[in-house]
Amino acid sequence: MKENEPDLEKYLQDIATIKDMLFRADNKPIYETWSFYVWGSVIALASVIHYLVERTLGLNLERLFLVIWLPAILLLGLTEVISLTRNMSKQALPLFSRTLVRFYLSLIGCCSVLILLLLLLIRLEAVGYLPLVFLLTASVFYFVFAQTTYTHMYIHGYLFIVLAVVLYLFHVPHQLLVPVVGCTVGASQIIVGITTACTAKKIR
Repeated sequence: MKENEPDLEKYLQDIATIKDMLFRADNKPIYETWSFYVWGSVIALASVIHYLVERTLGLNLERLFLVIWLPAILLLGLTEVISLTRNMSKQALPLFSRTLVRFYLSLIGCCSVLILLLLLLIRLEAVGYLPLVFLLTASVFYFVFAQTTYTHMYIHGYLFIVLAVVLYLFHVPHQLLVPVVGCTVGASQIIVGITTACTAKKIR
C-alpha cells in the first residue's frame, strides 16, 4: 500500500495542476484591457459632444447620429476587432472556438434587439427614450459578458437597470439623459477595465 502512495500523491498533484490550468484558461480576458478605456472614453466624449451640439446648434437626431454617433460606433467596432484578435493571438487561442461562437451569437442577438428597439421607438416617435433603451441594452450586454470571464459585470448590469428606472420615474428630459447615460456607461467601462486588469494580475 505504501508503494502506491507516491503514485497517488503524484496523481492528485497532476489533477490539481490540470484544474489550475483550466481555471486560468477560463478566466483569461477576451479583450485587452486598453479597449475598455477606449470604449469608455469614446462613449462619454460622444455623449457630451451630443449634448453641446444639440443645445447650441439644434441639430435633429438624424444629423447628430450621422455626425457624432456613427463615427463613434465605427471606432468602437474597430477597437473591438483589434483588441479581440490581438488578445486571442497572444494567448494562442482560436477565434472560433465553441465558447467564443456562442459568445458571438449572443452579441449578435443583443445588437439585433437594440436595432429593432431603436426602429420601433423612431416609428412610435418616442426617441426621447433612446438613452434609457441604450442603458438597458448595455445592461443586457453586461449580463452576456458576465457569462464569460467578466463575472463582475453583473454588478454594473443591475446598477444600469436601477438607474434606468430612477431616470424614468423622475422624468429626466432627453437633453440631459444623453450626457448622464453616456458618462455613466463610459465611467462603467473604465471601471471594468481597471477591475479586469487587477483580476488578470491575480490570476497570473
